[in-house]
Amino acid sequence: MKNKSGKYLILMILMGLTTQPLFAQEDILKTLVEHRTDHKYVFYPSTLRMINLTKNQEYNELVKDVSKLYIYMLDSAIRADKGYRKIAEGYTRLGYDEYAMAYGGDLSLAILGSEQASTNTFVGYLIQDELAVAFYLSGTIAWQKIPTLLNTLRKEDLFNFLDPTSQEH
Repeated sequence: MKNKSGKYLILMILMGLTTQPLFAQEDILKTLVEHRTDHKYVFYPSTLRMINLTKNQEYNELVKDVSKLYIYMLDSAIRADKGYRKIAEGYTRLGYDEYAMAYGGDLSLAILGSEQASTNTFVGYLIQDELAVAFYLSGTIAWQKIPTLLNTLRKEDLFNFLDPTSQEH
């Protein structure tokens, strides 16, 4: 009996050690932007399906393998001092790969990712016109589809919480 409980203890410790890096990855974004955010949204698979009020099949296909999505609506101060760029710097130091980087005019975009056999994680930001969003996404989605996902969430036919003109500031 003692031998079995020892095996369970070792198994529990190993499970705890394997999930800790995932929480640490989320914490970097939280540390950088949570205190500089107007609004924060957390989506899990059921929430992502629930906001699809029109039952758009393309949207359902896009989010079917997303296990977690955090969206931070950034405040004007982080936009002014370009503090959002620290997101890319922090995750690059963690070994994330740069998938897309664009600066110029009214557009700033960064998508970084870590693709592994068990799960993929992506992080980044999109600053365009009045929209300032940082995100953390866990799941299996093609990184090229992340801007499509953010824009689809912003459209009128879905829940339009990402429309800055509909927010009270």
